[in-house]
Amino acid sequence: MTAATSLSLSALADTVTAPATDWIVVERVWERVSRARGVHMPPQTSPNLRDLLIGAFAAAGEHGFLDVFAFELIKAGLAGPSLVTALRAIDENAGGFQLQALQNGVRHAVNPMMYAEGLLRACDYVCRIDIRGVQAGTGVLVRPTVVATMAHVVWPLLTQAPDGTLAAAPDSLRHLVVTFRDYVDRAATRLAGETAPLHPDWLLHGSPPTEAERLRADVRDIAGIAAPAGPWDLALIRLAAPPKGAAQAELMGSPPAGPFEVSLLHHPHGPHERGEPLLLSDGRLDEQLGTPPVRYLHDVNTLGGSSGAPVFDQRWRIVALHQGGVTGVRNRAVPVRDWSPMLDRPLPDGVPYLRGLERSTDLAPTPYPVIGRRVTQQRLWRALRPDAAPAERLFVVRGGPGTGKRFTKRLVREFVEKYSDGVVVTLDLANALAQDADGFARWVTGALSAPGPTLTHDDVLTTAPREIRDGVLPGLARRVSEVGGDRAVWLVLEGFGGAALDVPPGVKDVVVNLMGRLRDNPSQRLVLVGWDERPPEGFEAAIEELASPTAYDIAAHFTPAGSAPADALVTAVPSLLALQQAQGLTGYPAAHAVLRMLAAGVAA
Repeated sequence: MTAATSLSLSALADTVTAPATDWIVVERVWERVSRARGVHMPPQTSPNLRDLLIGAFAAAGEHGFLDVFAFELIKAGLAGPSLVTALRAIDENAGGFQLQALQNGVRHAVNPMMYAEGLLRACDYVCRIDIRGVQAGTGVLVRPTVVATMAHVVWPLLTQAPDGTLAAAPDSLRHLVVTFRDYVDRAATRLAGETAPLHPDWLLHGSPPTEAERLRADVRDIAGIAAPAGPWDLALIRLAAPPKGAAQAELMGSPPAGPFEVSLLHHPHGPHERGEPLLLSDGRLDEQLGTPPVRYLHDVNTLGGSSGAPVFDQRWRIVALHQGGVTGVRNRAVPVRDWSPMLDRPLPDGVPYLRGLERSTDLAPTPYPVIGRRVTQQRLWRALRPDAAPAERLFVVRGGPGTGKRFTKRLVREFVEKYSDGVVVTLDLANALAQDADGFARWVTGALSAPGPTLTHDDVLTTAPREIRDGVLPGLARRVSEVGGDRAVWLVLEGFGGAALDVPPGVKDVVVNLMGRLRDNPSQRLVLVGWDERPPEGFEAAIEELASPTAYDIAAHFTPAGSAPADALVTAVPSLLALQQAQGLTGYPAAHAVLRMLAAGVAA
């Protein structure tokens, strides 16, 4: 093959349709092809895509594999048949591998294994969205705790202000359900799917559709839509915790300008209320409306319920969200380019603070008010993450009378069970501190065999043998792993007493062993209520010293999540607390009395 001129090299580079941000992908293709032929130096280290391509084409031509490199670019979806035309202008004999057999620039050959792996990953982060028990649309996980869908999918749960601002309607949370992994497996069995816990402030962001889009009059009508303001017909739904095992989707804001092949993963309406299981449909995206584009048109077959489905390119990157369409005309999609940057903004205080315990029915009133304990709940929220650090998974809760120390086990159980699938086991050690190391470890192991209600000392001793056996401590750690599996195991130990001397050496050894195992067992969480010993080095931040509730804590109970209590309310509380203290009430008893007084005033 004759050496190409700089002009012809530029012509080759101009045919590559990859966006400038894909320069590293082009470089990987080059390295794979060149190294197989003994060319070990990359042609260009510049992140400038055009410079990289010119250098690669020049080196490939010099070493006799220009046609092979071109074919690899086409297989990777980085170029189309126009590259063939430019290549033949350089060498009419190029393409002995039948490059001329390509018939269109949309459907490219792909690596089947990589394509299949990408498809399987994508199946895990596409979800079904139900409203009031009926399937309404499709969504996709775009950040660990954020699902994107169309605003019109969740429109019955939204309110719109005169300025167009969207907000979650009152009491809307209980009507919304997001389900992942609702698909038919290889045995032709439809799986139940996994329901994701929602954040109490579930609507992170909303942008309405245009009036024309609501009427579905003209799929090419983009009047009133402008980048970057929109509107985008978008709803970002906030989850309380990341879905188990789901990867995060990759977004592609700058797809090729020409037609290209796309795929949709979607949950259309079906004969049942929960619609169809996850389905795959293919087509092509072949028209972009506006400059820059504010809507795309595609020909993938969809049905009602497909709205919000991710539109993937051949590398399973999301380029848009399917919006809707007109049968026999076109389908319409919303590009990710202009709304995706907001996903990288810091989320507001994401802790879904509990305002009341709904499951502690033995306490009155129901729900039983949670006053303060914001630090505890912040730490619980961080510890729910699968990647929580060892120090984040240890809680050493201390405090004097009236600080709510014994309330901790109830708070932990309700918070964990409401916002995750973790297992909570609570042990009251008040009457079990005479145990030696093996007996105490066996007691805890027995409790882990039947997690659920709070266990007393006698409950376990009547069913578990008391003999000392070798390997009890390692067995305890193994049991924690077995119980948890993919879930976190929360072991709550309370009743240590008020002084380190109350903890026998054997019990202390087991507890210290459990703390040490946190580094090796990511599924374990350990809550020690009343533990006065110093935690291991590196775990100092695990200590929380409880104090009596403050005026701010009491006032905040009446304040919506994400807002600060009114100054007037905070100022009024101290005098009410002083009134209770004059009657002999302190700490939480006094706080609850003030809460009842304020609640009566609010109700009036």
